[in-house]
Amino acid sequence: MNGKAAKLSILTLVLLLFLMQCKKDKPPSPSAACPGVDTSTITYRGYVSGIMQRYCMQCHAGSSPSAGIALETYEQVKQSAQSGIWYQVMAEGRMPPGQKLDECTLAKLRRWIETGFPQ
Repeated sequence: MNGKAAKLSILTLVLLLFLMQCKKDKPPSPSAACPGVDTSTITYRGYVSGIMQRYCMQCHAGSSPSAGIALETYEQVKQSAQSGIWYQVMAEGRMPPGQKLDECTLAKLRRWIETGFPQ
């Protein structure tokens, strides 16, 4: 093998290793965390509002919501979700207090955000 061919082989190997590493960095798709469940049609009325009622409204509703964050209406939840913190605190297990949402629920909430907060 001449010097030019050897350099080309090494360059090709480096490129392949780089591409393989990049593939590992991609986050899993929401449906992967929720096998057998269609996460493509998540809406506020059809799914998100139920999660808010079950896990959030005990503290984030009424005239004095916790931390001043009300999560009673679509607009309030959408605004909170747009900030990025809404999903982050749930994904990190900080909310709801004393429990962690399962991966399927988180995947559905993430999908709701990714699809533009459908009502």
